Amino acid sequence: MTDIFIVDDHSMLRNGLKSFLENTGRWKVTGTFSTGTECLSALAKCSEKDRPELIIIDIQLAEGENGFNLVKNLKSLYSEIKIVMYSMYNTWGFILQAKDLGVQGYISKVAGDEELLLCLENVKNGSTYYEKKSESIQTELSSILSVLKKQERIVFEMVLQGKSNRQISDELFISLHTVENYISYLIKLSDCKKRDELIEKYK
Repeated sequence: MTDIFIVDDHSMLRNGLKSFLENTGRWKVTGTFSTGTECLSALAKCSEKDRPELIIIDIQLAEGENGFNLVKNLKSLYSEIKIVMYSMYNTWGFILQAKDLGVQGYISKVAGDEELLLCLENVKNGSTYYEKKSESIQTELSSILSVLKKQERIVFEMVLQGKSNRQISDELFISLHTVENYISYLIKLSDCKKRDELIEKYK
């Protein structure tokens, strides 16, 4: 069996997912946590051989924590641990951010049990797995992303996550005017007429 951690702010989901995975006979859940802080604390106490091979992480965690911040810490401290994001957020903005951070798998909580297990098995075996979405949209996105600079890509992801111009400005420490210029460029590049159309196109 493969050792695994679960990090999610909902206790019922943590317990249900733990039971489901262990009943398959292929996964052993050795830790469940509601925050990234708890997860990192547990890892710090583990010997190298006792660390989980894979960690399932939600985006929204308890105490206002963000799963992506936990991913950054894990990649810095325990790069050998594989990560699957498991979230209610299944739009491209979140999937792209996960990819940028080096997350090996991303799947939504509305996906079926079989797809979740397929995702976990792929990641365990060294592959990547991202929730199945429109291939034509994925091809178009790849074309757009190939010409974007790093900051433009980050703004693109944040727009697709539904964040306002003010939120983007505050999080990236750039002016509203700069954000507006980025978004105008992205709208034009995506062959859209306005912000809402851009979000709808790549949700």
